[in-house]
Amino acid sequence: MKVKILIILLHLFCLNVIAQEVDDDRDRIFTNKNIEKLYLGAIMKISSLNEDNYEFIEAPNLPPVDYLQTTDVTLIVPSKSAMINFIMKDFDEDVLPVIVSESSPNTQKVASYDKLGAFFGQKINAEIMLAVNPKAKNSKSLYATRFTNLIYSLDCMPDHAKAKAHAAMKGLDPKDYMYVDGISFGRAASIFMESDADYETIKALIEKKYYKRELTEQDEAILANSTIHFQISDTKQVDLQDGDPFEIIRHYMTTPITKEDFLRPIWFTGVDLKDGYMVYTP
Repeated sequence: MKVKILIILLHLFCLNVIAQEVDDDRDRIFTNKNIEKLYLGAIMKISSLNEDNYEFIEAPNLPPVDYLQTTDVTLIVPSKSAMINFIMKDFDEDVLPVIVSESSPNTQKVASYDKLGAFFGQKINAEIMLAVNPKAKNSKSLYATRFTNLIYSLDCMPDHAKAKAHAAMKGLDPKDYMYVDGISFGRAASIFMESDADYETIKALIEKKYYKRELTEQDEAILANSTIHFQISDTKQVDLQDGDPFEIIRHYMTTPITKEDFLRPIWFTGVDLKDGYMVYTP
């Protein structure tokens, strides 16, 4: 295959998850909120990173971008279908690799639901995603845990000059727009716990639950007095109501990889249309 296969978590992503507590909304790696729409080489309004839906420049004959996963220059007109065709062509040329990768739970303390943007790299609507009121007062601490199976990534080299000169950009300021220049594919899920326990205790408890290790009476008491919300980043329907959240997520994350996982964009990065600099959370 010409695409890069990644069995371990990207070092790039690890840079964002070292601290125990996250409180800075500024980031350069964005959790994808629009799985069905995002594609490599998309021209996107930067401010829409903080909206419920991303805003793209949709126009015919957008300037092609160079996919960097090939040895030769591979110019592709950016679109969701073009990205899928590129990926599926690799599958036709090679056997789908058997990958059963698994990431360790990564737990951080978050100031509040209103501050979850620091966890996702952009503002998110907790009321829609988790059915919680982000403004509600809560005396308990909030902990967020990420689970990720990163399968592979695609990157491209955009043509900024042609993009800025395109008719669809007439009257628009290039500094307000970005190219989606990198996408990582795979599986992602998150658990959010409201608890009176401290960070180290919650971190250890979540690992015990996820790896099915024996719990102490204190662990059971903490769980019984905690409120748990969780979400899975996927377009298919996953039953989140029936059963233990940790069991549901573990089953989802450890089921053998399929072709659909190679088409599910879970993280992305961007460069601005004006100067080609890395885009951070607006």
